[in-house]
Amino acid sequence: MKNIIIIGRPRAGKSTLANRIVDKYHYQIIRTDTIRGSFKDVFPELNIKSYTAINSKEFQLFCKTYLERNSRQPRNKYGYVMEGCEMHVKDCKELYDNRNNLIYCLAQVDITPEEMAKNMKDNDTDKDWTNEMNDEERLKYCERSIEKAKAIKEECKIYGLKFYDTAKNRDKVLDEIMKDIEKNID
Repeated sequence: MKNIIIIGRPRAGKSTLANRIVDKYHYQIIRTDTIRGSFKDVFPELNIKSYTAINSKEFQLFCKTYLERNSRQPRNKYGYVMEGCEMHVKDCKELYDNRNNLIYCLAQVDITPEEMAKNMKDNDTDKDWTNEMNDEERLKYCERSIEKAKAIKEECKIYGLKFYDTAKNRDKVLDEIMKDIEKNID
């Protein structure tokens, strides 16, 4: 069974897709934001934060090694799904694009900042980090996020990685990814 790597922008459906994979294939999840939080708590001097992990080669290599070592364990009869936003498309290509992994990149591109902000506000729960934002902060965040999503989409074209826009019909898009996984998992 191949491991599945899911990268992309926050709030694009990475965790939802990872949970679907777990439900269907009994994979184990590696959440890079959890690893990042552990680094922050245990090694604060490394300055691994939400906005620095993506540029830390040490953090990237740790995640790669963690996945590889867990994958080699004889007790692992299923694969792993690793998801998070702590990786550039180029780094993902270099570190994970091999016969052992499937890679999917998710982001919201075909959406206005106002639509994205409304969706976030309507669907946020107490557990969502965006829940504490006021309307102005949320809108500014959405403007930046869409611009970054457009750049990621272009990078995926350059590096030949699969990109999925989850701005519209997210469930349908995630179903499409699940079908692709089904065809390529072995």
